Amino acid sequence: MREGLWSWAIREYQKPAVADACIELQDHDGASVCELLWCAWLAQHDEAPNADRLSEFRRFRRGLYLAIERLRGARRLLELDPLTRELGTRTRPLEIDTEALLLAQLEGLAGEPLDGRNPFHCLHAIDAAVPTLGPSDATEARYQTLTERLGATAV
Repeated sequence: MREGLWSWAIREYQKPAVADACIELQDHDGASVCELLWCAWLAQHDEAPNADRLSEFRRFRRGLYLAIERLRGARRLLELDPLTRELGTRTRPLEIDTEALLLAQLEGLAGEPLDGRNPFHCLHAIDAAVPTLGPSDATEARYQTLTERLGATAV
């Protein structure tokens, strides 16, 4: 039986430096932390994201993705100022609840056979302007770091 995405993601995200690796991909490459974790979870079961399904899902759930981005931006901005740091800290649970909702939705999205492909390359190809072009060297290094931090059993 497959472990649920939320419990798997919480456990994996708490591993040393997994959060940092995900956030680097988010901040430098525009990746969704939720999608990175979902992609790694799928890979455990020899599955990869299906480009058409994920693209349609993103259009349908665009507001949810935008809410997460805005909540994260507001939290980060509030946490910069000692006067508003407490407010920033209090927005974190709402951001996490919204991410949990997105992960629950992603969990129900069927993948396709991984067939030996790098799962993060599959996700990258969906986002790339030219899907046949691989990630930059810097992005590839960040994917590799995340893979190593998740451990061999995760990806």
